[in-house]
Amino acid sequence: MTDRPSMAKGTGATRGAFRAGVKGTRYTENSDPDFDIPVATDTLPGPNELHFAAVEILPGLSNPEAAYETGRALRMIGHILDRHGSPIEHGQLFLSKLSQAVAHFASIGKRQPWGAEDTAFIFGETFKVPPSDARQAHEVILAYARKRPPIVKGR
Repeated sequence: MTDRPSMAKGTGATRGAFRAGVKGTRYTENSDPDFDIPVATDTLPGPNELHFAAVEILPGLSNPEAAYETGRALRMIGHILDRHGSPIEHGQLFLSKLSQAVAHFASIGKRQPWGAEDTAFIFGETFKVPPSDARQAHEVILAYARKRPPIVKGR
């Protein structure tokens, strides 16, 4: 018997959380209504962001909150690619590499779930850019993926 998680472990909650993240909508599976607020950009989604929004699930995701942040990170990566005029082929290449990485991560039995940090890392490895640009992209991806509303006293 092994302690390794199954690659097919993704539950309906995990799938729903990922979909909510990648579409930029609220993650409603969490019982706290203030768990998240959607983050809107000031531009219409481009081809990469729209392509990523159509992804149903990444096999190997196993935790709803981490899957939600992975979806949000993927959405921000699509936005970054579109903002820089990257063709859809760049988004497809990234999605292929990300899918492979998530599946491999799950197959080797990592105990912590795949999340936004891992997704941002794969982005940096896929598109080699100067270190300062890579650091800035990494920070923007994580800030978007992990954005939470401020705590309001009296609630």
